[in-house]
Amino acid sequence: MAKTRVSITIDGKIAKAIENYYREKVKVAAEKGEAIPKLSNVYEEIIERGWESKSGPKKR
Repeated sequence: MAKTRVSITIDGKIAKAIENYYREKVKVAAEKGEAIPKLSNVYEEIIERGWESKSGPKKR
């Protein structure tokens, strides 16, 4: 699959949710003795599977 550069804007609520999700993945990996996932890979995973999204007011 070709890689594409993506730029997103997130609010504080979503940022905190992503941070908690990443911390949980790190915790599980550490407990199992596996490699700690890279944050960039977590963002790729989120983009691939989708995350909670909502439409905001459109800018003109």
